[in-house]
Amino acid sequence: MEVEFFLLAFFCTNILEVFGHGRLIEPPSRASAWRYGFDTPHNYNDHELFCGGFTRQWVKNEGKCGVCGDPWDSKIPRPHEYGGTYGQGLIVRKYNAGSIINIRVELTANHYGYFEFSLCPNYKNPTQECLNKNVLKLAKPQDNVEHNNARYFPMEGNKVYEMKYRLPKKSCPHCVLQWRYIAGNNWGNCPNGTGAVGCGPQEEFRACADITISGKATDEPMVSVEEEETPEVVPEYVPTTTTPNICSLAFSILFLLYFHFYQIGKQIKNWIKGPSKKTTTQNLAPMPPPRARRSRSPAAKREREDLHEVDLHRESLA
Repeated sequence: MEVEFFLLAFFCTNILEVFGHGRLIEPPSRASAWRYGFDTPHNYNDHELFCGGFTRQWVKNEGKCGVCGDPWDSKIPRPHEYGGTYGQGLIVRKYNAGSIINIRVELTANHYGYFEFSLCPNYKNPTQECLNKNVLKLAKPQDNVEHNNARYFPMEGNKVYEMKYRLPKKSCPHCVLQWRYIAGNNWGNCPNGTGAVGCGPQEEFRACADITISGKATDEPMVSVEEEETPEVVPEYVPTTTTPNICSLAFSILFLLYFHFYQIGKQIKNWIKGPSKKTTTQNLAPMPPPRARRSRSPAAKREREDLHEVDLHRESLA
């Protein structure tokens, strides 16, 4: 029994720290553009732009992360920022101002949470403050969730999620489109003072794509914020009723396994060892009684010949 409780504690403690995986594929991010025919450096780990991991982001860098998913303490320019290894500044998509666009994200390890997309016209040095001022809105609100029409909640496991967002009615000759994925599988403190899975610091993904927005919607250009990047406050994810209770699921699985092996453990052992001697003896057919052989001696033969019938009725009357 102690083993089962140890496994349960280990499962609940460690499953929450397993890294998720995902990438921005439409428009293709700077890390993934090579997969879609663009002549850019190949990043075979384009699904792991998670700020260096939970510990590096929240323990070492106090929650800070590069705008394109690189660890905050990486050498400047960071690999996926302009001037870095993958920050080539290559335009991958051209859109019309005010149009509805398709955005696609591939998740290979879904950790729930939500997506958020934003723009900054300063592609060479985008700041999170600039991006936060230009957050895109969903063209159609997502069903069965509570949000501000900007966040998309991936709730269907590992797949390619396709969403429709509306661009602002402003022009931008060279914008950076940022994808942020705030996961929701770690336990933490919620704003209302309670604790739950999905509250507190979470694992985070980011990616950047270079795009152009043009058209006649308005002559007003998108405004950039020319300031040094400052530590941003990561919005907390408040879990909805659809977020599964991982520990409860783990406990149920371990309980069923324990009950199963405890109840039929002896039967399995007996089956492996084979049938016992007692069982074998009981299943054998009973032995017939010994039969006496007839004697062939002359005396026995005369004895048989001297036998005669007796009338039982007459004997009883006598």
